[in-house]
Amino acid sequence: MTRWLPFMLASLICLGLVLRAGYQRSWARVGWWIGCWVLTALTWIPVTVTFGSQVADIQTFHWANGTWVLWPLQPAGIDASFWLNIVMTIPQGMLWQWNFSGRWPQWLGVGLATALTLETGQAIGNYLVGLGRWVDINDVLTNALGVVLGALIFSWGQHQEQLRR
Repeated sequence: MTRWLPFMLASLICLGLVLRAGYQRSWARVGWWIGCWVLTALTWIPVTVTFGSQVADIQTFHWANGTWVLWPLQPAGIDASFWLNIVMTIPQGMLWQWNFSGRWPQWLGVGLATALTLETGQAIGNYLVGLGRWVDINDVLTNALGVVLGALIFSWGQHQEQLRR
């Protein structure tokens, strides 16, 4: 049960932020906080899912109750989960662009902040409650890329909409 504490705490925080944004009728912000909760659910629940990767072929390090992948882009690590990490953060990039209308340097910063928050949460969860999740440099790269792609897609859609007017 204690392994679920980081996710439950994050869920309560996200719920409070969703309710606050809803009270303010800031629907784009509601979407942002729901997206944050979804990413938290996908990365902080104490369930590990692999998608056909040969995990034995990935060089890992064991530290602070967790498994760490510090060497990026190992061939065995580029599997379905690698690509799904990009896909799962595309909506968050779109929501960020909807809320704040930035440019690519900001997209990159938000992508890195999102990715590092998710992986840091996993590392802290591993240390404190034995979360059982891998802390993976590839996840940082792919999650950041997904946010950038999402913001780019939304920005392109906005541009196309302006051209039609």
